[in-house]
Amino acid sequence: MLKYTPLFIAIFCSKCLAQSTPSEFAEMNFQELFEQSIYEVDTERTQISPWLFGYQLKSVKFEGYLDGDKSLSYDDVLWSGPGKEDRTTKNFPVVPTTIYQQAHIISLGYQFNSSWKGQISIPYLKQKTDHISIVSNYDFFVIETEGMGDIGVSTSYKWSNPSTGIWRFSFGVSLPTGSIDEVGDTPRAPGDQELPYTMQLGSGTYDFPIELSYKNIGLHDFNVSFSANIRTGHNSRNYRLGNNFSLNGRYQIELSPTLRTYAELGLVYSNDIHGQDDSLLVSAPIPYPASITNPKLFGGKKIDAGLGLSWKFAEDSQLNIEIGKPIYQNLNGPQPKEQWRNSISISKVL
Repeated sequence: MLKYTPLFIAIFCSKCLAQSTPSEFAEMNFQELFEQSIYEVDTERTQISPWLFGYQLKSVKFEGYLDGDKSLSYDDVLWSGPGKEDRTTKNFPVVPTTIYQQAHIISLGYQFNSSWKGQISIPYLKQKTDHISIVSNYDFFVIETEGMGDIGVSTSYKWSNPSTGIWRFSFGVSLPTGSIDEVGDTPRAPGDQELPYTMQLGSGTYDFPIELSYKNIGLHDFNVSFSANIRTGHNSRNYRLGNNFSLNGRYQIELSPTLRTYAELGLVYSNDIHGQDDSLLVSAPIPYPASITNPKLFGGKKIDAGLGLSWKFAEDSQLNIEIGKPIYQNLNGPQPKEQWRNSISISKVL
């Protein structure tokens, strides 16, 4: 008999990063990629189809600032100007106030057999950032970018034992298909200039995500996973995004044969950016016009919580809705802090 497997989408656990770039936000973790089957393969009979199509829409909002775990006001981060306040590495003439990121992700999966799965995911990203500044004619301004992000290709191997549970090892590669050359009108100079890291659509490097996860077999449904995203080299702008590491846990309750709910908790650590894009700098003793242009003001630690609901509304189709937010953040700051994130997704056996 075919078994129902919920559409596990652990967005707010393993992808709640410190201040994230659009490419980091769009990266689907392995639970998203490989646990979204509508069913588990039964080794004693042929499954309906080995192909699975998925679509996901997810959003996140950053607003307010943290330095470590200390909250800062916009007045704390915005430099008042020459003769009014000393310029330091902690205040800036330009301050992003609200950052919205949105990702539309199309995925196609194939189940080779009861143990091996493969999948490709293609993201389309949109971002909007509101700013305040002390620069004339740029008191308040908005910058937007959108386009295709980094394409991910992944595979997963599963093995199980009735007495120990289900283990899965997953690995993949993220291809540098997203743009890192987005430009816009900023106070840095007249006309369009290179935009900061948070406005670029890709990482510009080949990145290698891995994950080891465990799911119990028994009355209480829970799983635990450790994942990492390892980045290599430097891109054409002479930087690479930081590596990310996460430890996540989930407890799930079956409300009916077609409806399940779950709660999650995750610990996330992310490095700062290595190298820097020199085109983002200005000619001044402190060359960073905004916190998001300083590669050292990325990364940090978070504890994230989330709730989700999975509904199998047809034999071959499933809907998933999720909400989540950090319950603790300790960031390399001053850095914009995450307020919330949510997602809605649908998957269908082809």
